[in-house]
Amino acid sequence: MSKVRETLVTNCERKFLMKCLSEWRRLDGRSFDEFRPLNLKFGKHWGSCYVSLGETKVLAQTSCEIQQPKSSRPSEGILNVNVELNPLAAPHFEAGRQSELSVQLNRLLEKCVKDSKAIDLESLCIKTNEKVWALKVDINVLNHEGNILDCASIAMLASLSHFRRPDVTCDGEEFIIHTYQQRDPIPTVIHHYPVCITYAIFNGGEYILADPVLIEEGTADAMLTIGLNGFKELCALHLGGKTELAPSVILSTVSKATSRATIVIEEIKNSVKADNEQRRNKAPVGFHTEDNFKTTVLFGRTLDTWHKNKNKRNKKHKKAQSGPESVVVIDKASVEHVPRPKDEVWDVDNSEDDLIIIEKPRVQIELLTDSEEDDVVILGPEKNKK
Repeated sequence: MSKVRETLVTNCERKFLMKCLSEWRRLDGRSFDEFRPLNLKFGKHWGSCYVSLGETKVLAQTSCEIQQPKSSRPSEGILNVNVELNPLAAPHFEAGRQSELSVQLNRLLEKCVKDSKAIDLESLCIKTNEKVWALKVDINVLNHEGNILDCASIAMLASLSHFRRPDVTCDGEEFIIHTYQQRDPIPTVIHHYPVCITYAIFNGGEYILADPVLIEEGTADAMLTIGLNGFKELCALHLGGKTELAPSVILSTVSKATSRATIVIEEIKNSVKADNEQRRNKAPVGFHTEDNFKTTVLFGRTLDTWHKNKNKRNKKHKKAQSGPESVVVIDKASVEHVPRPKDEVWDVDNSEDDLIIIEKPRVQIELLTDSEEDDVVILGPEKNKK
């Protein structure tokens, strides 16, 4: 199977973008420090989280299993992160194969979350040197429209904070895993929430764009990723590309990112709290409870538009069937529609899916010729006899 080549930014697009930046404008109408709208939704099961950052959409799922701990850290659990870039997000992504982008995303997420000790791994220990919990966060990119890292980091933290693992007791030599009906599930202990915030750098720091889209990522000289938590602590800093930045530019960009990190963390906590309240009140939760979620989120807007057009076509079809019909005169060389009188209307039964036409007046069939091969048949209602 041939690999689909990634769409590159043309010189005309690059010049047009730089012309807009010189006038302090962006293609989507945002300001340089403005971020795209953020939306969080949780699924029916624990740890299932959907995050959309503008048109960039990510689905994260946290799972757990019991494993033996690492020999270097016998009393700590294990946390693994896997970012999957499938062709659903972009045509040039290959399913089941790691690319440079997926490896970079995995390393940056682990660097921001694991290296900053955001997750309490010691709370995942069941028995030292024998059994620990191993958490795995699978992140699937549904649509790639730029800035996957920020969207994936938000989805990862929201999924971990929403996840609940089953309770385990040790009876001598046996380990008993209790179901959710037997004992309440245990939430994940999170010390702080490090969020990745990405900026696009143009002309050596002359133009710095927050939350870049796909075309801005392809045109930028470098990408600056800052990992911050709610306490305004710097957890990670990554500069990728070819550019030189002064320390004052980096410090000013970090100070701008702190307000954004506070807003995102509050949004994650409020969303998890609202979902827990719904589950406590036994209210319906999950993606299936949202109206038009499959059409607008998972399958895009095309399917939703198709449904709307289909409804319009059905309405037109019903109106045509409910009005006066016409009698068709069939001849050898032509087909002619003869209008039916308005007082003679056929009834339409729409009770079933298929359209059933019930004929009200009787139909009279007249043969114009005696030939059996070329018979001309006229279908028309029988005239009322006086």
